[in-house]
Amino acid sequence: MVNPTNETGMRLIIYSGTRFFSALLLMLFVSACAGLQSQSLRNDSLVQTDPVEIIPRAPGSDVFGEDSYRLLVAEMAIYSGEAALATEHYLALAKSQKNPAIAERAVRVAVYGENLEAAIEAAQRWLELDPERIDAKQVIASIYIRQGRVNEAFSYLNGVIQASELDDKPLFVSLLGVLAREKNTSTVLAVTRKIADAYPFRAYALYLHGMITAQSGEAEEALYFIDRALAFEEIEGAHNARAKLLLKMERQEEAVVSLEKAIMRSPDDQSLRMTYARLLVDIKHYEKARGEFEKLHKASPDNVELLYTLGLLSLDAQRLDDAEMYLRKLVEMGERKGEAQYYLGRVNEERQRYDDAIDWYKQVHDGQYQFDSRLRIADMLGRSGRIEEAHDYLKAMLKGSQSNASLVRIYLAEGGLLRSVDKYHEAVEVYNTALGIVPGNNDLLYARAMTAQNIGRIDILEADLKAILKTEPDNAHALNALGFTLADQTDRYQEAYELIKRAIEIMPEDAAIIDSFGWVNYRLGRYEEAIKLLRQAFSQYADSEIAAHLGEVLWVTGRQDEARVIWKKALQKSPNDPHIEDVMRRFIR
Repeated sequence: MVNPTNETGMRLIIYSGTRFFSALLLMLFVSACAGLQSQSLRNDSLVQTDPVEIIPRAPGSDVFGEDSYRLLVAEMAIYSGEAALATEHYLALAKSQKNPAIAERAVRVAVYGENLEAAIEAAQRWLELDPERIDAKQVIASIYIRQGRVNEAFSYLNGVIQASELDDKPLFVSLLGVLAREKNTSTVLAVTRKIADAYPFRAYALYLHGMITAQSGEAEEALYFIDRALAFEEIEGAHNARAKLLLKMERQEEAVVSLEKAIMRSPDDQSLRMTYARLLVDIKHYEKARGEFEKLHKASPDNVELLYTLGLLSLDAQRLDDAEMYLRKLVEMGERKGEAQYYLGRVNEERQRYDDAIDWYKQVHDGQYQFDSRLRIADMLGRSGRIEEAHDYLKAMLKGSQSNASLVRIYLAEGGLLRSVDKYHEAVEVYNTALGIVPGNNDLLYARAMTAQNIGRIDILEADLKAILKTEPDNAHALNALGFTLADQTDRYQEAYELIKRAIEIMPEDAAIIDSFGWVNYRLGRYEEAIKLLRQAFSQYADSEIAAHLGEVLWVTGRQDEARVIWKKALQKSPNDPHIEDVMRRFIR
């Protein structure tokens, strides 16, 4: 009896070709392949699990010969996680069999087992059997890159480029797809730079290096090579990539110009126009963005996202009829319905059609806008003069099960409702109640501070704003509110100056903070600096309070005529404004 563990005996049994052992061998092979998916290699995309075909070496030879044995051992080795053994047998199979599928599998098993030299040898056999397989060539280059062998990788890829009959676009885009996945970034960059230097007049070779460089975060170099590529040829996607690089470099206006030029060359490229439109939104060029989205809408009139975006952009631009048209179409289509109904409520708010706004808000029954809609219903009731009804509505909201965040918003709405009718003491009591439930909430503290100043309780304002600054020392609004109040209602001018200076360092473009900084400079007797700052604030936001401040400083510095002009324009815009009326009473007898 032959020892079953003896290798020669095993082969003798295989060669016997008995029906029983053939069935057993097939069962083991199928089990190995199935196990491959569920065991150690199940998540590795390099290893395929489809069985491969063994071709008898000579007509009439036994199918279960030496090659079948090697296949069985290789698959069982994969099943048991023995990558080195699997690689050894698959490499031998690749050499003996004329089946490119076996050579391909040998490559993948070798790569999985991190035997890169064996992988190269198998890949070369793969190419020998199937010379047109560009992915085999790419595997070899990728292995050289993983080994950090720049010259070998370049030499091999250069050979691929020279031998290829493909046009540059599919050839280099294919190489880009392969190289972009490699993790050895420095080697990839060195290889693509060699390719770019070798082909300085081939646009896609330059583009290849530009895109790889962009992926590595080298924006300046990437932009240089993409620009060189575009000088030779218009490349699909290159202008998008260029715009992204410019944005990363904080050169927004150049990014816009780049996409504008690209659209002029390819006006029917909807993807390019979409990128341009979104960029305009990102940099807050809303009116230009709306125009681009309208062009996209004409090409795709039922596109849900375009309708929704145009609805919001039109609302922002106060093109209320357009906003209503786009949003109503969404409701009719049953798409993004709750959001569209919510913003139709906002459209009617802007028109001061409060009952119509309430009707739209009542239709929002689910989604993230439902709670906001209920709060806005209370606000609309208050604006309509139905204060008690609004108060009862908010109280009803409080009876439901609410998170702390929701409770805060309800109490803020209730306090705001009372402030709108000058019931400041009652509003403070509402905030006190809310802070008893959600102690230390900064939104409630800020609301109470701003309300306290209306009843002369500067002590409450100062305590609440300082409490906010303990947890949020860079809260520019709290710094500004405290600084302005100290400058306006106390003689603590230097303290106020330091607070507002910190606020303006955090938010240098905020008109309200610039106004406060101008006002504290006025209090400190720095009149020219005050006028400069107040003019800047007024140019950004022609608010009546800023107009009152600017006019006062102009008046006390002898520029009364200019002060009168500013105050008169402010009153025309906001008749009976208390800020303007107060300053005019003090200076114009």
